[in-house]
Amino acid sequence: MLRRRQRTVAVALLGAAVAGGAAAATTLNSTNSIPFGFFARSSKTFTGTNCGATATVTWQLPAGATGITVATPRIGDRDEGGGGTRVSAVAVTGTLVTITVVADGPSICDPTVTGVPAGEPVNWTATYGVRAEYRRRVQATIRIFYESYDFGARWQLRPKTIRDTRAGGGPGARVTGIRWTRFGGRTAVGSGTLRLDYCGPRDNCPENGKRIRLVASKPGYCKDSGRIEYLRLSGYIGRIDHFNNRITCSG
Repeated sequence: MLRRRQRTVAVALLGAAVAGGAAAATTLNSTNSIPFGFFARSSKTFTGTNCGATATVTWQLPAGATGITVATPRIGDRDEGGGGTRVSAVAVTGTLVTITVVADGPSICDPTVTGVPAGEPVNWTATYGVRAEYRRRVQATIRIFYESYDFGARWQLRPKTIRDTRAGGGPGARVTGIRWTRFGGRTAVGSGTLRLDYCGPRDNCPENGKRIRLVASKPGYCKDSGRIEYLRLSGYIGRIDHFNNRITCSG
């Protein structure tokens, strides 16, 4: 990718990553992170006693979640068992989802169905599948070895070195001593020194040892890594576009 003689190497040099995480102390903003859509699923169990009783459960979504929408269940939906309960309320407060159900179906309220004499307690349990959709800011990350899709994959925030071959592989191209002025957002910008390890003492490699500016962009989700990764990498020596290639996920 970084090689002049094999420009296609740049295509896979870096990847960007859902789980691209930020350090706990990092304040996420528009320059070091991107808003990304997520969903969460769970199964919730409600318990109560007698017809007309209500039961409530709460579900805490990740810190920083915004725009939360509860896709299921909705008000009026009935439980997955005998339909003895019905959702009576769904509320979102901050990142906390609250769901309330009421027992009103024959499997709880009709003694001829429950087999429990009138006036005796009817203990009930109801299960609902819950799905919530939300957005949360995350930091894009980058693959530090482009040939790391199957073995030894590595991802870092603000890596100091990136290379186009896996650790232990043959000579390739590296960028070392990288200092990032921006990272984790829509674009990452940094600069380092280009090292062409395949270049021998008698080879003509004028770019070897030169300062190179890196621009990573187009963060997207890679299913194979489960991360948000930069999907384009560009490198500039002076004003010359040394490489500018699309990066593909391995899966």
